[in-house]
Amino acid sequence: MPPNSERVVVENVQDQRQVSFPHLAYPVMRNAEPRTPQHWIQGKRMQDGAEGLWRIHDAIYDLTSFAMVHPGGAEWINLTKGTDITEAFETHHLHGVAEGELPKYFVKKISTPRNSPFTFQEDGFYKTLKPKVAEKLKEIPLSERKRSNMMTDLVFLAFIFASSLSCWMMNQSIWIGLAIIPVSGFLLSSLAVSAHNYFHRRDNWRMYLFDLLGSSYRDWRIMHALSHHLHTNTAQDLELSAFEPFLMFLPYMSKSMFEKLASVYWPVIYSFACTVQLGKEVVFSTINHGGKRLNWTNVIPFLVPTWMWYFGGLPLYWTIPVWLGIMLTASFFFVMYGITAGHHAEDNFFEGDKARAEYIDWGLHQLDTVVERTDYVGNHFKSLTRFGDHFLHHLFPTLDHGELRHLYPVVLEHCKKFQVELRTTTFYQAFLTQYKQILRTKPHDFKAK
Repeated sequence: MPPNSERVVVENVQDQRQVSFPHLAYPVMRNAEPRTPQHWIQGKRMQDGAEGLWRIHDAIYDLTSFAMVHPGGAEWINLTKGTDITEAFETHHLHGVAEGELPKYFVKKISTPRNSPFTFQEDGFYKTLKPKVAEKLKEIPLSERKRSNMMTDLVFLAFIFASSLSCWMMNQSIWIGLAIIPVSGFLLSSLAVSAHNYFHRRDNWRMYLFDLLGSSYRDWRIMHALSHHLHTNTAQDLELSAFEPFLMFLPYMSKSMFEKLASVYWPVIYSFACTVQLGKEVVFSTINHGGKRLNWTNVIPFLVPTWMWYFGGLPLYWTIPVWLGIMLTASFFFVMYGITAGHHAEDNFFEGDKARAEYIDWGLHQLDTVVERTDYVGNHFKSLTRFGDHFLHHLFPTLDHGELRHLYPVVLEHCKKFQVELRTTTFYQAFLTQYKQILRTKPHDFKAK
């Protein structure tokens, strides 16, 4: 049984329905405090009807024995046990190999409706796009992935150098040392976004670079890859609920003045988000919250002040404030680029709006929840370090960011065939429109559109 605090949450929402998809129950753990990936996945296990195994479409599978041989790593399988993984299964496998292996692990058919509004019809937008993209991938040179690796490694080395230099220069010229702090913070944010390119894929050493920012790549595989990517801007999107009530993007009529004032105090939230996340990671791992355990990855964020102190020659009691300054700057840039990636524009779909339909093709839903930034399109470095080519990244998250730009002709032609549009904006327009979304209280009608 859940703890008393969690039981109260369950009782309060058991009769609630989602606003945009009223045929679906409200996520049972959405408002449970603290709002963590562990609570989110626990709520999914309670509502998905997977019977302690793995549900894909209308069948139950036992993937226990498959976990250790899963090409993407056992962690993806273990994290999702007891949940409906239909969206993850469809979007993480492009070549049809997984579909051929799946029958080996079949347990039984299930008649209860899925706890999701999304469909993957064989003649639908997304399912008909997948084979076209799979064919296009054969033409993309392998050097694109190597270029991403090289860029990520160079940003990593540049960050080590700049962060150490900021401490060393404090002994030479404090003003130059202070000036290097935001440069180091920008490099750290770029490195974390680049590392995000890797934790979406099979286990690899570059995914651990994400933890230098103070968070946990393992938690972000839940919060970002499994929640936000697959349930974008819905009641199941943990990246929206995790910031509430400080950043309320959902268009509810009952927004308080405090929630609307976020359009003014947002820089504070952006700057402290990652430092707060680091504190939560240490505390929750120490107290074993939701099954978290202290492990060697908890050391990774603290490698930064260690090498700054060792190479910079600054006393430790001064090195720590310099490190925190870098963390605050990195957090600001990281959250800012995340918020402007395309999902927080006032014209996008959010929980609270009227959806296109009661059940909607997953790919079409992604079109409703993103506005692509044109000034990042086709630029490999910007795409890698600033969440660029974001619509394509959502459709095909396991692809390298360097590969995405090659897919535009295929995807735009496919949109034309289905008479839908990939909306576009610029970084500066995306930056400004987030304020309007924070203030928005009137729902949009996407069915009418």
